[in-house]
Amino acid sequence: FIKSALCREEYDRIMECKTAKEIWETLQTHHEGTNSVKETRIDIGVRKFELFEMKEEETIDQMYGRFTSIINELNSLGKAYTTHERIRKILRCLPKTWRPIVTAITVAKDLTKVSLEDLIGSLKAHESVLQEDKPKKKMIDLETQSGECSQKDETLCENEESLQEDDEEELAFLSRRIQRLMTRRNQLKKNFQPKRNGAKPEVDLSKIQCYGCNQFGHYKNDCPKNKQKKPLFKKKSMMATWDDLEEAQSE
Repeated sequence: FIKSALCREEYDRIMECKTAKEIWETLQTHHEGTNSVKETRIDIGVRKFELFEMKEEETIDQMYGRFTSIINELNSLGKAYTTHERIRKILRCLPKTWRPIVTAITVAKDLTKVSLEDLIGSLKAHESVLQEDKPKKKMIDLETQSGECSQKDETLCENEESLQEDDEEELAFLSRRIQRLMTRRNQLKKNFQPKRNGAKPEVDLSKIQCYGCNQFGHYKNDCPKNKQKKPLFKKKSMMATWDDLEEAQSE
């Protein structure tokens, strides 16, 4: 009877088995593995159960489908969770946006007496409310963003105006500095400009030092000592010329 209920692939596995016990152990080992393999699979399933969480964009039906898959896998390995444990796990796996409904269910109902069907029904009802509120929330977010943008624009405008004022002040300051520099330059130019009509600028001789006698008050060309040396030089040159003439006449 057992062999007739199996498919061709399963039948090939137990074809050589003679007793029902051998058939069962062969199929159990193939699908569940040995005891060590079974324990490893149970550990993996338990970890999936403990870390299970609902995704942000996931619906209640999608979440419950994944959750049921894990529970069924553990049941096939001999690891079962009570209804109370499943309910508490589902409430813990919901996102932060579901905290109000989780608190309401926990306070209003006795979780030991709630069925999974009632819990899923309450969560789906709350899900429909959240879906209706999404467009309103989007509008509020857009208005908030537009308000923030307008505030940022105003702030940028104020900053640009303040920067423009600062630039104008700097330009005015530079202009004043340039005017003062030009005024000083013109004054210095006037002070050092020679007098017109061929007149030489007056020189303070008290600050002039002679390179001949190292005295102040005259140039080297006007040095009195040079004037005293010139007659002596002229006298010697005249005497030399006279001697030359006498020698020429005697010859």
